[in-house]
Amino acid sequence: MTKDALLEIGSEELPAAFIKLGMDQLKSLAESSLKEHSLPHESISVYGTPRRLAVVVMGLPDRSLEQRKTIPGPPASKAKDPAGTWTQAAVGFANKHGLEPQDLVVENDRLSAVMNIKGTATKQLLAQLFPQWIGLCQFPKTMSWEESHFRYPRPIRWITALYGHDLVRFQIAGVTSGKVTHGLGIQSSKHIAIAQPAKYAGLLKNQCVMVEPATRQDAIRRLADQAVKRAHGQVLLSESLLEHVSNLVEHPVAVLGSFDARYLDLPSEVLTTCLEHHQKFFPVIQGTGRPPKLMAHFIGIRNGMSLHQEIVREGYERVLAARLADARFFYNQDRKTKLEVKAEALKGVMFQEKLGNLFEKKERVKGLLSYLASTLKAPWLQEAERAADLCKADLVTDMVREFPELQGTMARIYALADGESKILAEALEEHYRPVTLSGPLPTSEIAAAVALCDKIDTLAGDFAVGLIPSGSADPYGLRRAAVGVLRILEARSWPVQLEDLIEKAVALLPASAAGSGTVSKLVEFMRQRLGAILEERHYKSDEFDAITFGGVGLIHQTVSRLDALHQIRGQGQFDALAAAFKRASNILRQARPKGFEISADWIGVMGVKEETLKEASEQALFVKVRDIQEPVLTQFEAGSTREALELLSTLRVPLDQFFEGVMVMVEDKVVCANRLALLGGIVNLFHKVADFSKLQNA
Repeated sequence: MTKDALLEIGSEELPAAFIKLGMDQLKSLAESSLKEHSLPHESISVYGTPRRLAVVVMGLPDRSLEQRKTIPGPPASKAKDPAGTWTQAAVGFANKHGLEPQDLVVENDRLSAVMNIKGTATKQLLAQLFPQWIGLCQFPKTMSWEESHFRYPRPIRWITALYGHDLVRFQIAGVTSGKVTHGLGIQSSKHIAIAQPAKYAGLLKNQCVMVEPATRQDAIRRLADQAVKRAHGQVLLSESLLEHVSNLVEHPVAVLGSFDARYLDLPSEVLTTCLEHHQKFFPVIQGTGRPPKLMAHFIGIRNGMSLHQEIVREGYERVLAARLADARFFYNQDRKTKLEVKAEALKGVMFQEKLGNLFEKKERVKGLLSYLASTLKAPWLQEAERAADLCKADLVTDMVREFPELQGTMARIYALADGESKILAEALEEHYRPVTLSGPLPTSEIAAAVALCDKIDTLAGDFAVGLIPSGSADPYGLRRAAVGVLRILEARSWPVQLEDLIEKAVALLPASAAGSGTVSKLVEFMRQRLGAILEERHYKSDEFDAITFGGVGLIHQTVSRLDALHQIRGQGQFDALAAAFKRASNILRQARPKGFEISADWIGVMGVKEETLKEASEQALFVKVRDIQEPVLTQFEAGSTREALELLSTLRVPLDQFFEGVMVMVEDKVVCANRLALLGGIVNLFHKVADFSKLQNA
């Protein structure tokens, strides 16, 4: 017979961002620990609101399963002495586990104790596991509030813990578990008895607490649509805001509010920011135009019953009116001077102590743009430099100081108002892209160029002064910046060597920021970031290492070469070819200490004396390499990596025959050197495409 279990952690109101995080962790912890303790179950459901996180485990048996556990001990070779007597090591290990030495078994050449561990009563086991789950949940910020100094995002006020009808008793953070939960907000003093864990969500819903985030989101959609009908408009429901708001309430109620229509002449982005980011209100729009036309209404979501709606609405409107008045004042103040005038104020905004101010940063960006435009032979340098001059100017505006989330957006709005071109204005906003690791890229070439140069300057500067990410810590967002650089270069297919771009960026840094090894450190960091991106696309790490052994180079070509290698690797003869290549590389490596070194200029049969080739297999290999070396190089330079690899694959048979019929390291130094030159030319020819020695299992 199985029973269900419930753990609910009741607390003061959690930050909205912590609820999904807590739910995900509870589910993961429950799954892993139940498996570890051999406690089977049917399903696990997690719930979360601002005042509670909960997990319900369905179908738990009365006891955990019996386990057979093998504990390794000392090496079997030390089990007995020469006389055949059990050693002290064996006797001590056996006694430690309550066994006789003869009861021990040998597994993997070690004495091992095989223990049959009986199952534990589920209720007893849950009393151990529940507090562990609570304690193991990790949150960005925690606090302690009682004598044991237990840490949690907010003080824990109650814990509900059940196995079937029975209480699972334990204590944590000074709170003893019980069989009751609490209701909604102001009614929280009301105790609600829970008789069956499986009915937890339904019982609380009847008490006006929706414990499922999806249920609250559906309710907000439905209630908002009902409320907005009175305004004859439509609710603009941002999914991210919907998720956030749903985690601010346990029982949502929609309130239709309005604001003075004269504020509609503010830019829609400003209005939307005031409504969504600051007040967590949903804008109301009219019609289906693009962009949507805002109305002087909004939908606010309150927590609780539909009581005193007018008072709540008046409060919402009063707070929003103050925010909109501030926005109008800041906007009007900013419009008194043009962006190009504001750019001078960047001299007073420090970027980093050793790297100077933002004005100096944008001058470095212009230097990088000049290098980039010259490399690309692009006609847009003048407009791109203009974008670089203005791209940070909105950071000193009153609007962005008050609404930081509008940086870039206000630069575009003000630039258009100043009469700048649309493409330039959009570049000011888009030069921050991608904002997230997978976010949209800049749409125009000018925007992409400014974004690339801005990010590479930031990376070079931070690496030069030692602000390098370590572990999971990345306070300056350098991993995101690196991914942005790589994604832009790949998407644009620009013929810009990553290493050259980094060297130029480091060269433009002020002398005060000079750091040893900055270029090599940043190149390796970028290589690792590119590897991580491509692993997510299911390319193998050893394939990436094989392609980038000589450097990253042109990003789009590197990705193309990697794709070709990945595809051809699945062919039957490829592993044998890679193994032959490795054998050739090993022979060359062994020859170096003896004074023989292959020139990097020797490609194919260059440096090989045909008249010195004695054996039929080496002559056949020479002819084959001579025939394909020019086509391989031609295909590679044309970007046809797959075709180059297919040509190289034709060397498998003659290489195998060469190794079967020829001894390379012979006493005749002339013959030996010639055979090494042939192998060296082949290896260098392969290196034009990839270093096959990096490939595993080949």
